[in-house]
Amino acid sequence: MPPLRPRPGLLPRGTSGSTTSCLFTPPRAALFSSTLVPRSQPQQIPPESPLFLNVPNPPQDQSIEALRELKPVKGHLPVPRQVFKHRDAHLKPTPAFLAKSAPEPSSERSKRAPGSEVQAWKRRMAASRRENLGSGLRELWQRKQMLDARRTERSERKLAENRAAATAPEREDERLTRASVNAKTLATAVLPDPLRFERAEQSRARTSEILARKSERRRDAIQELYMNARRFIVDEAALEAEVERAFDPALMRGRSASGQEISSIWDLEGPPDRIGEMLNKVSGASNHLLTALGTAKTQTDKRQKRIAEELTGGTMD
Repeated sequence: MPPLRPRPGLLPRGTSGSTTSCLFTPPRAALFSSTLVPRSQPQQIPPESPLFLNVPNPPQDQSIEALRELKPVKGHLPVPRQVFKHRDAHLKPTPAFLAKSAPEPSSERSKRAPGSEVQAWKRRMAASRRENLGSGLRELWQRKQMLDARRTERSERKLAENRAAATAPEREDERLTRASVNAKTLATAVLPDPLRFERAEQSRARTSEILARKSERRRDAIQELYMNARRFIVDEAALEAEVERAFDPALMRGRSASGQEISSIWDLEGPPDRIGEMLNKVSGASNHLLTALGTAKTQTDKRQKRIAEELTGGTMD
């Protein structure tokens, strides 16, 4: 990244300087002097440069030029320790804790008089440290109690103000200026259905009926499976016999009942029914007498079989 060009000093609006050479300055009276004074050369800034117009930076400018003009901050403030962060912190300002933290000297040598000025100075410094420790802990504890009381009082005051604002009655100006809302629109409570018990009974009856139909269909399916199980192929011998029967070459030989030569399964069993023939069978309307009689007989047999299955409760062959 190329280095940034230094920005000239900021000038107030309406003043002339080296960067505002294009502004008009009124002529002044020339002062007579016998000595030659060198004239300062103005700084040449082209018009296409951003520095051609002197625009002062705002107080909270985040540009690179503004950050560069700020003086670097040396050092940082340390994070204060939490002296009273444990559960038994209230015992620190007590004499028992101070006696354990900084006990008095108990040796025989310490009970004697100091032998030199240095030893006396060390004893005075030790006593001063003990006294400073006790006074510091007591003052820190008092300050903590004061800060906790202030924090509690401020929190309780805010809670009281919020509660008072939440439970305060509506002001008269708000009542007179608010939009009118229909009372039925504000009634959003969901009332219980007065016919909920009757609807529950009807739903229970419908559910019982659906379960009964499902159970009946399942029972019929099991009975039909039991009736059809006699024709299941369960071993290789039965499979081979069925394959020999279905693919016997003798089936495609000879002539059919109508006297035609058998060349396909349609000649043997007849072509499949067309849509018109299916409709005629259902409606019972047919132009052929044999077909009409055969259809009626078939329908009668199917009806009798269905009635017998309903009476016996199972599928019949």
